[in-house]
Amino acid sequence: MPNAPCDPPTGARQSIFNSFPFITSLSTGEHPMKRYSVWMAILIFSLVIVGCVAAAPAGEMMEDEGPKVLVVGTSQEPENVFVMWGSTRTGSDVMSFMWRKPISFGGDNQPFAEILESLPSQADGTWVVDEEAGTMQVTYKFRQGLKWSDGEEITVHDLAMAFEITSDPNYIYYSESFPVESIEVVDDYTAILHYKGINLFPDQEVRTHVIPEHVYRPLWEEAKAKGGNVWENFGNIEQVAIKPVVNGPYMLEEWVPGSHIRLVRNPHFNVGEEPSIDEVLYRIIPDLNSLAVSVASGQVHLTDGWLSLEQANAMESAPEVDPIFVPALWLEHATIQVNRPPLSDKLVRQAVLTAIDRDGINEALFKGQQPPAHSWINSAHPAYNPDVRQYNYDPDEALRLLAEAGYTPNADGQLADSDGNLLEIPIITISGDRTREQVSALVQAQWQEIGITTEVKPVSARLLFSETLFDPPNFEGIAIWRWVFNARVEPRGFWYPGESAAQLDQLFAEGNTWAENERNKELIDMIDAELDQEKRYALLQEQQAIWAEELPVLPIYWHVRVATVNTALEGYQPADQAMVGWNVETWELE
Repeated sequence: MPNAPCDPPTGARQSIFNSFPFITSLSTGEHPMKRYSVWMAILIFSLVIVGCVAAAPAGEMMEDEGPKVLVVGTSQEPENVFVMWGSTRTGSDVMSFMWRKPISFGGDNQPFAEILESLPSQADGTWVVDEEAGTMQVTYKFRQGLKWSDGEEITVHDLAMAFEITSDPNYIYYSESFPVESIEVVDDYTAILHYKGINLFPDQEVRTHVIPEHVYRPLWEEAKAKGGNVWENFGNIEQVAIKPVVNGPYMLEEWVPGSHIRLVRNPHFNVGEEPSIDEVLYRIIPDLNSLAVSVASGQVHLTDGWLSLEQANAMESAPEVDPIFVPALWLEHATIQVNRPPLSDKLVRQAVLTAIDRDGINEALFKGQQPPAHSWINSAHPAYNPDVRQYNYDPDEALRLLAEAGYTPNADGQLADSDGNLLEIPIITISGDRTREQVSALVQAQWQEIGITTEVKPVSARLLFSETLFDPPNFEGIAIWRWVFNARVEPRGFWYPGESAAQLDQLFAEGNTWAENERNKELIDMIDAELDQEKRYALLQEQQAIWAEELPVLPIYWHVRVATVNTALEGYQPADQAMVGWNVETWELE
């Protein structure tokens, strides 16, 4: 059963929010963002004026002289652009201009056949279920004549190659949760995917990839021959991580770290229409205020998912910028170290979430548009369980839970265990991301108010996703970032200890109540095999109840996807399940 709603102590709430210059009092009749909005608008306006003056020459270069160059702004830099080796949103965005897959999602949030002739279907026999054996097979038929950027043809051998290397246990995202057991090549354009069990979504399987076997087979064999970790060897090859042979409308021409990534037309692209835009320039602008200035002054045509709601709202007065707000299955959360004290104790996890005023954060920073998350499934999804335990802001309840876990105030008012060890929980956040810095500062203040010892440790996005989350022995406390879920809501890849995503799997090692919860594992096995959607939803609701009790991560809030589009760009079609550049070949730039 969920916790009973509890209003937070007014005085405590005011004292925290009033202590930050970017947040006004929540006790007055004035909207908590009103004064901040005015201040921010003035700041952005003044920055825009400066930016326009200083950057006029660059703006002139974006006129109709020379090739058509689409400028996309991002605050983070990808670690690589290899289709099966990217964990950051930025990497996925850049790769959406470079790679095409057998199946993708479009602007209507529906799957479509991209390299395939058609989506797998039970009606035409390309999806065959053997209920007695508990398995199934799916036939992929490739379109013929499609080309790689080096002019070679795309075949199902490229599908089999991608499957082979991602099945290697050293693969950084290796997970037994991938439902395909093996791939049988029938001919150059036909392959049969043999599934480990029954799966409800083979017609939505966007995790199958193709990479050119003629390029990567010798490089893969070379990496294996070196010994050691084959994926580390493979990933250090420039043609893998930096300048891959691709099948999308654009290929990488130049990457200047910390500055930009330049993509040029793929001369052999024929998976879709020939694009009318000549180049795509990804500008890396870590400071979000500077990124906002670049958007408002016309130096950036497109941003997707990087600017804050407040910054996007301020763009409404910019004559050549259209802000777009898209509901998204993006969960802002805190990945936590559950294998070691203090967060190995679920009472502590429950307490620290109870000590965060997520409703207050939503009102103060997001005008009520990014509500608290109570589950890993969004409340708009039919599988959502509204009766899961909810952790409403209640400092007194947080202290009670911590006392039960063995942490009480010492003489200095700091929480400590019976041996005098302080309750210390560092907060890792992404540097240069103003919104996350604000959220982290509020969490820090609210925790400090009840006696938790904590500090905010900003790190670059690249460091967070390439090292911090993949180094469990040295990862302490929490790391605040977002996950992008899909509408299929498949729990195994996230919540099955031993088979979950790489950055979680090592943190979900045996020895804590979450990893050892057998009912959670049973439910996920049942969810995987259930073909009846309503029955599947019922199983998901039970699994969410366990999840909300155990809290393997701390859910903070659900995002609204914010995009800004210059009026010179036509054809951009954002959707929750679609990648940024899914239809870039149809875009026009005036």
